[in-house]
Amino acid sequence: MGAGRRAQLLALQKTARQLDVASARLASGLKVNSAIDNPDNFFTAKSLKNRADDLTRLLDGIGQNIRAVQEADHGIEADLKLLDLAESYLKDIVERYNAGEFGAGSGLAPNETMVTFNSAGDIVQYVAGQDMPASGTPVVTGNNQVSFSGNLWKRMAFNYTITPDTVMTFDYRSTLIPEVSTIGFDNDTNFGNDNTRFWIYGTQTSGITYAAPFPTYDYSGSGVWETIEIPVGTFFTGSFSYINFVNDDDGAPLGNSAYRNIILREGPVQDPSVDLSSFREGYQKITSQIDDIARDANYRGINLLKDETMTTYFNEDRTSKLVSEGIDATADGLGLNDDDFTSIESVEAKIDQVRAARKVLRSFGSTLATDLNILQVREIFTLGTVNTLSAGAEDLTRADLNEEGAKYLALQTQQQLGVSMLALRTANVLSILS
Repeated sequence: MGAGRRAQLLALQKTARQLDVASARLASGLKVNSAIDNPDNFFTAKSLKNRADDLTRLLDGIGQNIRAVQEADHGIEADLKLLDLAESYLKDIVERYNAGEFGAGSGLAPNETMVTFNSAGDIVQYVAGQDMPASGTPVVTGNNQVSFSGNLWKRMAFNYTITPDTVMTFDYRSTLIPEVSTIGFDNDTNFGNDNTRFWIYGTQTSGITYAAPFPTYDYSGSGVWETIEIPVGTFFTGSFSYINFVNDDDGAPLGNSAYRNIILREGPVQDPSVDLSSFREGYQKITSQIDDIARDANYRGINLLKDETMTTYFNEDRTSKLVSEGIDATADGLGLNDDDFTSIESVEAKIDQVRAARKVLRSFGSTLATDLNILQVREIFTLGTVNTLSAGAEDLTRADLNEEGAKYLALQTQQQLGVSMLALRTANVLSILS
């Protein structure tokens, strides 16, 4: 074989190898398929891909932890609704208690009776000639308070049997001293100057007979409410049909007097509590659901409502992270006590517990919202980093398909020409030899 033909064959082999390389690049889309192609680019791209793969695995963890936070937030929303239900349930008990539905009424003990004033029309004339309409009318404020100004002698139907154990308590106030201010009991409209009334306040200390020596139960004149207690049964007993009030003042400026919370009781002060234990079961149904939600707000073994801690890592060497601390969102953990329904005070204390628990959950919800926002931001950032790393690796290894295609076509043409030239050279040699 001559030197020319050998050179041409070597050229064809080189072209064939170059075609193989171009073909591989076109098929893979990469200009660097192995370390042989470009060691620096190959290993740099591999390092970038490896980090992108590591961060991609972390992305899965971030996404799952986001779901765990969202599940805890769903649990908080459900708990807040249950707390609203619990407060409504407890407030209904208090309202029914204060309405007297359980026998005590208005917070009174069973041995107590409240004097209530429904309207000024129920308070009528007591002594003709003394009660002067021109002075005005009694003013009723709410159902347990009444005030008088001027020359008003009034009575109101109130059936009560006073026993030796009867005690009367009330709050009294006067902002301008009248001539006479008294409270008492009677069975008719005949004043009779009997001894079934008590002097409370005034400038005139004579002319009327009182049950107690003057001035045993007098008002200090402070102008503010003062509580007065009179052991009525110590001075007289019997059944009475009316309670009466005297606010005597014949000239300007007109003195006044006011009474509120007039209570008659038999014997010593008693605890106004009633047995409310029947309501415990209903309250326990609500609090048990709070416990169930705390148990069920679990996502893949992570439960932030059971005082667990969740750590989310943001980089491959785990130096960047977020620690999300949970709380004990059970009824006990929130301070909700269901074992005491012995008094209205204990029910009211539970309302305070519910309100405190609501504050705890709302505060934790704000913390979760912050953690959730951080996780979502880091998820987006990590995804962007993965894309950047992947793009950088591709920049180092990706082939220009247009360029490689042009090379491939040029090499094919070059190969065809080389084959043709080799064939011609061979034909010429044969012709010479023949």
